[in-house]
Amino acid sequence: MFKKIMGGTLLLSTSLFVIAEQYNLSLNYEPVMANNGAITTSPAVNVDTAWGVDIQDITMITEGVYRISGWGIGNIIAVQAPEGWIIIDAGDSVTAAKEQRAALEKKLNGKIEVEAILYTHSHYVWGASVWQGDNTKVYAHEWMEKHLLADNGVSPLSGNFNARAVIQFGMLHPEKGPDAFPNKLGFSLDKLSAEKGYLSPEITFTHNEIESHRIAGTEVVVLPSPTDVTDSVAYYFPEKSLMVTNAVNGDSTIFNLYTLRGDRYRDPIRLVEAADLVLSYDFDYHVDIHGAANVTRQSAIDSIQAFRDSMQLIHDQTIRAISLGKDAQGAAEFVYFPEAMRKDKETYGQVESHVKQVYNGTVGWNGWDVYDINPMRSNEFAHTYISSLGGAETATKMVRSSNQKQTVEGWQWSLYLTSQLLEVDPINAEVKQFRADAARALGQRTSSANARGFYISEALLHEGQLSLANHSIDNFQTLSQMLGSVDKNKLEQSPIENNVNYLRYLVDTRKAESLHAQFNLKMSDSHTLFGIELRNGIIQISPQPNNGVTVSLSHSQWSNVVLGNTRFNQLDASLGAFDTALTIN
Repeated sequence: MFKKIMGGTLLLSTSLFVIAEQYNLSLNYEPVMANNGAITTSPAVNVDTAWGVDIQDITMITEGVYRISGWGIGNIIAVQAPEGWIIIDAGDSVTAAKEQRAALEKKLNGKIEVEAILYTHSHYVWGASVWQGDNTKVYAHEWMEKHLLADNGVSPLSGNFNARAVIQFGMLHPEKGPDAFPNKLGFSLDKLSAEKGYLSPEITFTHNEIESHRIAGTEVVVLPSPTDVTDSVAYYFPEKSLMVTNAVNGDSTIFNLYTLRGDRYRDPIRLVEAADLVLSYDFDYHVDIHGAANVTRQSAIDSIQAFRDSMQLIHDQTIRAISLGKDAQGAAEFVYFPEAMRKDKETYGQVESHVKQVYNGTVGWNGWDVYDINPMRSNEFAHTYISSLGGAETATKMVRSSNQKQTVEGWQWSLYLTSQLLEVDPINAEVKQFRADAARALGQRTSSANARGFYISEALLHEGQLSLANHSIDNFQTLSQMLGSVDKNKLEQSPIENNVNYLRYLVDTRKAESLHAQFNLKMSDSHTLFGIELRNGIIQISPQPNNGVTVSLSHSQWSNVVLGNTRFNQLDASLGAFDTALTIN
């Protein structure tokens, strides 16, 4: 059924490519076995080598420029300047950063003094304290910390964001065996739980502005480069003929324009413009936060053009599909890449997902099927659909038969049928196992790390093999709530503005109907004032005072309100409506 990769040698499997038809191309692989026992595809096995992260290494790019790689998918770049060292990005954790710094200093045969830490964006900031010296300055985009806290701090999105990240990156998968992740695009739980050493930026860059800074005695040109996130920047070092970018590297993979874990809309045209801006500068060396380095001008141009051209193709061909009257699914089936641009390069995401995202970002979710305007409730549809097939027993036989075909289409159909069957009977053990079998089979045959993470997580979920902190995970909604829970420590470390605005997302509009109340919250330890008003099923937060009572609280005292340890009517009798309207545990 699969080919085994022996002794670290990468044995490519036979790939089934139909040139004229590319839909679901990332599923057209025969399974192989990786060194850790993972059953997967040859492109997935080759990712670490293609990205240059298969071993932990310190590579000199040019005199005084080093690429620190292999501790994950994110590179750290170290630049020696006249007045000390500049470190670009800080890795995944304090533990990793300690190893990375030690490896760099061993390579240099001496200790280094870090004058500056430059963040490219909000994803690789967690080892910064390890690099900090007495005079270290930290630089970043002006929105970087806001985005960082929205994803990880006191935020209604943090639970969903982190749960979907856990699923996509296979953080709850076994380390070895068929369900293990085959490459470093999968993470361990250390990604979430390891010691963090984030440092807030002291110097920030204005959004969408090109700026020149003198850092550690060398010129650094900061370029707006909103790739996967809008707080992303690129750094150009004229004296080193060096360009450092975030996700502007297209040699080995198609950029993950839409990530299955979900994220804010990534407009492909902004990526094209970011690449064109980078290409307008003269440099000989290009190091991206992801992927291998480009150590000649031509290799850099080729790589960056491959990146920007793939983004333009997805954009332009999706617009073309729309002009031809296609909906999102039709566009996903329609878009075609030159074979060399796509074959074996859907190792992170997959083109179909990217196309649907551009469709949705351009014209929204509605296609041509008027059924979708007001569809039946999910449970009602499932009961009706299963009944139309002859009942649950008949539908279950169909699933069994579909799985037995041992084809991609068979497993896809099984997933659809089991979705409906489990809506009707969520605890049907036989159906859950059929679903697990189908999901695992597709996960073993996709080149996409995103898709594998979701498929294998789905299989483990229905087999009862997912757990976090000794808690069994019965559904992904529970995981989201676990990871998004707010505690005293998180509230104390979060800006008071975030904690106050968190109230907006606790309103139960059914309970809040017809209720009205208002007050002013004056922070006793920061002298900040918020006007807070409940009306029309919403809470408005304003810096201007309203006509309600004024309550003076410290940051810590307000945390107790958000946690439900102090009720609003204890603050003032006029505020009982807040206790009724808010879902505070």
